[in-house]
Amino acid sequence: MNRSLLLLIISTLLSANIIYAQCTPDPNCTDPEGDGEFCPTEFPSAIEDEYYEQVLTIISPTEQDGVELDHIEIVTINNIPPGMNYQCQDNNCSFYPQVPKCVNVFGTPDVNSWGDYKLYITIEVFIDLFGVVISAGEIVDSSSVVTVLPQIHADFNINLEDGNIMCYGDAYEVNYTGNASSDATYHWEFGESINVVSGEGQGPYMVQPNSASGLDSITLYVEEDQYTSPVFVQSFIINTCTGLNDQYMSQFDVFPNPFVDGITCFGLDNEVSELNIYSLGGHKVYSQIVSEDQNHINLLELNKGVYLLSLTNSQKTQTIKIVKQ
Repeated sequence: MNRSLLLLIISTLLSANIIYAQCTPDPNCTDPEGDGEFCPTEFPSAIEDEYYEQVLTIISPTEQDGVELDHIEIVTINNIPPGMNYQCQDNNCSFYPQVPKCVNVFGTPDVNSWGDYKLYITIEVFIDLFGVVISAGEIVDSSSVVTVLPQIHADFNINLEDGNIMCYGDAYEVNYTGNASSDATYHWEFGESINVVSGEGQGPYMVQPNSASGLDSITLYVEEDQYTSPVFVQSFIINTCTGLNDQYMSQFDVFPNPFVDGITCFGLDNEVSELNIYSLGGHKVYSQIVSEDQNHINLLELNKGVYLLSLTNSQKTQTIKIVKQ
């Protein structure tokens, strides 16, 4: 190869590396306490297939566990989103106390790489021992997370009753609220208890439950060009909200509500029933067969929040909202 051409290639590669390495520490990032600093504390989100660049300013702590530090070095950063990389300022990953330096995190996240990436930053710590700088070992920091967002979304909404309840016999409209075009491919999946009355493609859809079956759901993911959205799921409970047995169903109740450690069920009419408790996201968190006219349910281990309690017997299903304080 011609020597001049070789020198030109090397010069170009070095220039490109210097361009990537150049970053300016944030002047507002300071460390008055001397315990080290990392700015910003949270990474802004990236988007798949779009160029991303974030400058991180790092200041080494002055000491660790009472031992004065000379400096720290970033050995490696693992689990960076595919298509992205990092470069220390001036291609030097040594950081000294009270001296702000920066790291440039950059690149274009791969298509379909959306998700959360917990970064594992391996840091080697150096101390000055009687004038000799020696390594005191490595630590791994995993407090930083980079989120890569998708280009397209599969979000939709359903005009449900209060508390994610769908009433048997009623009709509901399902509307796509994502950002894909009408030309995209829509992969809808309607639950076994859901009849599609009308709708195609992007929608909207008109649906109607065909039985009071308890928990069910509708899911969707979308494909457009080279992009695929995450799967969006909306769960709900199908309940018989009106009908001939309203008088019986109105007898069922729980006390206290809100509650702290448990509830007592009333109005079970001595009939064997299945009691299920769901989070508002549709996840079953508790289940029990009840058959007493008054039945105490211990829910001490349930997290604080709002839940849906579903009672199913030979006649129908009833759902009420309960709150744990």
